[in-house]
Amino acid sequence: MNAAPKRRLLLRGAAAVTLALAVAEEGRGEPVLAIDAAFPGGSAETVAIDAAAGFIHIRPALREGRGWPCWWYFEVKNAVPGREMTLRVSGNPGPFRPGGKALAASWAQPRNAAISTDRRAWSRTPAGEFDTEAHTATYRFSAPAKRFWLAWGPPFLPADADELLETAAKAVAGAEIFTLARTRGDRPVRGIRLGAAEAPAAIWVQARQHAWEAGGSWVGRGFLDWIAGDAPEAVRLRERTEIFFVPIMDIDNAAQGAGGKEAVPRDHNRDWSDTPVYPEVAAAQRRIAALEAAGRLRLFVDLHNPGPGDKEPFFYGPFDHETMTGGTREHYDRWIALAAEEISGPLPLRPTYRFATYVTTEEERGRMSSGWVRNHSDPARVVSVTLETAWNTPHSTAEGYRTVGGQLARAVARYLGETASK
Repeated sequence: MNAAPKRRLLLRGAAAVTLALAVAEEGRGEPVLAIDAAFPGGSAETVAIDAAAGFIHIRPALREGRGWPCWWYFEVKNAVPGREMTLRVSGNPGPFRPGGKALAASWAQPRNAAISTDRRAWSRTPAGEFDTEAHTATYRFSAPAKRFWLAWGPPFLPADADELLETAAKAVAGAEIFTLARTRGDRPVRGIRLGAAEAPAAIWVQARQHAWEAGGSWVGRGFLDWIAGDAPEAVRLRERTEIFFVPIMDIDNAAQGAGGKEAVPRDHNRDWSDTPVYPEVAAAQRRIAALEAAGRLRLFVDLHNPGPGDKEPFFYGPFDHETMTGGTREHYDRWIALAAEEISGPLPLRPTYRFATYVTTEEERGRMSSGWVRNHSDPARVVSVTLETAWNTPHSTAEGYRTVGGQLARAVARYLGETASK
């Protein structure tokens, strides 16, 4: 037997669920480079690890029936602080739906990877190098500690949502945390109600119908932070408006580190039908319908992240926007004008609506959240839109997302202030 210590570790093939690869160096008993994704929101499959070179190659985990495999988040163990490291990310080659095809790798390859030593403060690696022939992204960085975490973007998990809601509830007298529903996986979907109960105006804002779109929850955090804050405009808004906010709709997939988009049996944002399969969607429909029946609903906003090629936030608007007339057109035009004035940077809003033309039938459009709300509310009173905040830019950080959320909240305050005065 060769007594020389083994200095190089090379592992290939998909790892087990835990991805715990803590292997001791032969003859020395010292732990070597390892990764682990066995925690809430974790996701990664190991392609290769070269401990001697500080090289990690992963792809997002494929969770059967749980939607797009684009989200990845894992812990790095036994790194050498200060050492140069390399992370390579490939797309998962497996079909994400039975009989379907693999997801394009670009959805799993952000401009920068998120990195943290405590899972609370997230910074970014330098911009990656992208090989369009091999369909890989490579990120080079210095190890910040012996133990740290890497992710597709700054994670926002159910525990983060609970902390956000509890902080806001303590800050605002009369605020109420509610359980919207329990999911098919028996997890609670929580939201918060704050402002003037039974006020003439009510709004509903929600995030994360697609679990991988963590940036939507960060935008929501910025929104709620401003709404619950001490700015005079926020105080006035709470005095005349009842505000409902849900930070994560697809709790099940967010908790499991799954993508959620195009999940089985149905995409969350195609479940807004007369017979939804997700209890949280059905519960949201009931609450929104009650606000509409009382003549109080004024605004619905669903928070998402778009595709890798989108470099600015934008609103998906109603397909019939160009043919709208009178007060209905005026409300939608005034809303986006105010939003564009407020969402001005570092992620400035596109000042005109885009339309989800990739959805080709009226039936499917009606099963999307904003379409369902438009079809079940007074168009002369209610603006119903989807905000897509770009995730693949230099400013697509936790701080950048929160800034967009605060700016969105200011736009809401201005819009409702104007409509209330008419």
